Amino acid sequence: MRKTHSIIISVILASLAMPAWSADQPLSLPDRLAALRTTIALDHGKMVGSGAAALMDAGLESQFVLIGEDHGIAEIAHFSAAYFEGLASQGFTTLIVENGPAVADALEKTLKSDTGVAGIAAFNKAYPVATAFYKWQDEAQFLARIAKAAGPSFQLVGMDQELMGASKYLLDQMAGQPLAPSAKSKIEAFRKLESDDYGRASKNGDPRELFMMKVKEEELFALQKLLTTLRDMPALAMLNALIDSRSIYSKNMTPGQGYLSNTQRARLMKRQVASHLTLAPAQRMLLKAGAIHVFRGYNPLSAGSREIGNYLAEYAEGRGQKSLHVLVLAAKGQQAQFAGIARASASTEIEKIDAKSAMAGVLPFFAAASEHKEWSLFDVRPLLGSAKTLANGNSSVQGMIQGYDFVLVIPDGSATTDL
Repeated sequence: MRKTHSIIISVILASLAMPAWSADQPLSLPDRLAALRTTIALDHGKMVGSGAAALMDAGLESQFVLIGEDHGIAEIAHFSAAYFEGLASQGFTTLIVENGPAVADALEKTLKSDTGVAGIAAFNKAYPVATAFYKWQDEAQFLARIAKAAGPSFQLVGMDQELMGASKYLLDQMAGQPLAPSAKSKIEAFRKLESDDYGRASKNGDPRELFMMKVKEEELFALQKLLTTLRDMPALAMLNALIDSRSIYSKNMTPGQGYLSNTQRARLMKRQVASHLTLAPAQRMLLKAGAIHVFRGYNPLSAGSREIGNYLAEYAEGRGQKSLHVLVLAAKGQQAQFAGIARASASTEIEKIDAKSAMAGVLPFFAAASEHKEWSLFDVRPLLGSAKTLANGNSSVQGMIQGYDFVLVIPDGSATTDL
């Protein structure tokens, strides 16, 4: 009997001394991602696949659904259209885009007139370099599909600065207002300069030759002083948009001022979305923008950078609601890129993400998707509580887990084309 007890005690002590390699042993990040991986595909414009239902359910539970993307990739536009189209038909009637408010309002009117992609193409022809991204076929189709799915309640909110070529549209709108002769004269002079500047920019493709960059700030301030009455307010709003946009681009083109440009732009985005939310605090909204902007918390662009993604996450949480942050990237392939004023977009190889890239945190997701031909969807939410441990000291990976709820990896992307 004593011998049996001794054996039992020895076994117990031995088991206590053994490392816990059983089910209690934490899985590594690659193992966790492999276990979490599902698929998404598109079938006749609809989302299908093992991850489709979870992604749709997560969106329907949220006040804000945000897609962070790499621009100019056709497959990302197609996915965004399918996902947002489904949500738009369920009450998400407001779409926030990475364009200025004035141009977004013009695109909304075009879409509501039921001219669809043809209407967007006509606007781009009348006002070249005024719309960001929506001179591309697949992106224009994305807009038209969301507008149709949302129906009469559709709203398009521009949160960004006006694009560098939007001066013509802004000045045309100002010229149509009932202004004093002195202001009218100044605006007409600007319109002539804008036309001349665009002609020069078209010859060499250089955006620095456009009116927004060439006009002196003091001249814009001089016009500002002429717009003081209540009837001048619509024109003043257009002028202020031009001044703000010029300031952001000017800093961006000045060595050493990139951080100031980015922070000014981030504040503008928050301010313009906040203005809309003041009128409709409970509105359910969709947002599509560059991946960096959509991060929840600090994004990897620069120290202390918190942008519209974080603002909407905090706003929703403060109201007892949710925000959903979805990252969509192509691991390789081609994408469309701006190639100069009056130039067709260029098709270039998608820039490779490495350990030094701002988006380096996505590399484990790329690795987990690399052996699969299908689109790989990762539900990141179960990883949030152990983000620090799973990242194993890699701040980029930790930031990615904390910044996004879902990551969709498209194995091979193709460039969208101009309208």
